[in-house]
Amino acid sequence: MSCAASIVVVGQPAAELDRLADAAVRRLDVLEQRWSRFIADSEISAINAADGRPVRVSRDTVELVTALVQGWHQTEGAFDPTLLGALVGLGYAASRDDVERRTALAPTVAVRGRPQDVLVDPVHGVVQAPPGTALDPGGMGKGLAADMIVAELLAAGADGALVEIGGDLRVAGTSPADAWTISIDTAISGSPGVISLLDGGVATSTSRLRTWDADGEPRHHLIDPVTLRSTDNETVSCTVVAGTAATAEAFTKVAFTDHPSRAVARYTRRGLAASVTTTTGDVLVTPAWRTFEQFSGAPT
Repeated sequence: MSCAASIVVVGQPAAELDRLADAAVRRLDVLEQRWSRFIADSEISAINAADGRPVRVSRDTVELVTALVQGWHQTEGAFDPTLLGALVGLGYAASRDDVERRTALAPTVAVRGRPQDVLVDPVHGVVQAPPGTALDPGGMGKGLAADMIVAELLAAGADGALVEIGGDLRVAGTSPADAWTISIDTAISGSPGVISLLDGGVATSTSRLRTWDADGEPRHHLIDPVTLRSTDNETVSCTVVAGTAATAEAFTKVAFTDHPSRAVARYTRRGLAASVTTTTGDVLVTPAWRTFEQFSGAPT
C-alpha cells in the first residue's frame, strides 16, 4: 500500500501475542496482493480491466468495493473511488516506493467513472463495474484493512489491538493504559498533538504528501471530483475520528472538496470529531474534537 504499518497487540502470554502479530502482518500482505492497483494480477486490477464484465473476487474484495460505494454515498460524492483515470492521467501511475510497479489502465477507462452503478453480489462473490469505470482503493483500502485486522485479532483472542497503516488507524479492546492515546503529527495535520479513545478509527488526509511536478505544475494525489485536478481549495490537511477507520478516511475528503468552514459544519452535523488545517495556518475543529479527550469512544 506504499506506506509503513504498525501493529500493537495486547494480551497474554507474550508468545501468543507474537503469533497474533505475525498473523496480522501476513494478513496485511494478503490484502495488499488483492487490493493494490500497482499489482497487475490483483483483484482490483482484474475489475478495472474487465470493461464492464462481472469478476469473481474474494470476500475481502466484496467488502472493500461495498465500502468504496458506501463512502461515495455517505459523503455525497466528496469521496469518489472512480477517479483513478484522472489520477493516472495527472502522473500518479507508479508506486511511491517501487517505481517498477505501475498502474496499467485500458484506453477505454474514463477519468471519472460511475460509482452509483457499481454492482456487488456478496452471495456469489461477484463485482461488476460499468464500462469505463476503474476503482482506486486508495486510502479506503488502508482504513478498511486496519478495521478488518483489528477485528480479526480480537476474534483470535487478543484483548486489544491497534493497527495503523499509512496514517489510517483503528483501535479496539483493552489498551495498554486507560485509553488508546494517539499522537497526531502536527507537522502534517496542524491539529492538537494527542487524542485518546477506547474504540474507533482515525484518518488524516493531506495535500502535503504524495506530491509531484508535471509540466511545471505541482500536483498531489487528492483529486477534486468536479475539476478532475488536484484539489486547490483552502484545506491542506484534515483529521477525522469516526466509528471505523474506513469511515474516517472517506470523510477526510469532504474538507478538500468544500470550503473548510462548510466542511467543519458538515462534520458537526454528523457528530464527527474533525480538525481541518487551512493554507493560512488556521485550525478549524468541530465541537466533538474540542471535547475529545473528555469522552470515551468515537462518534459513529
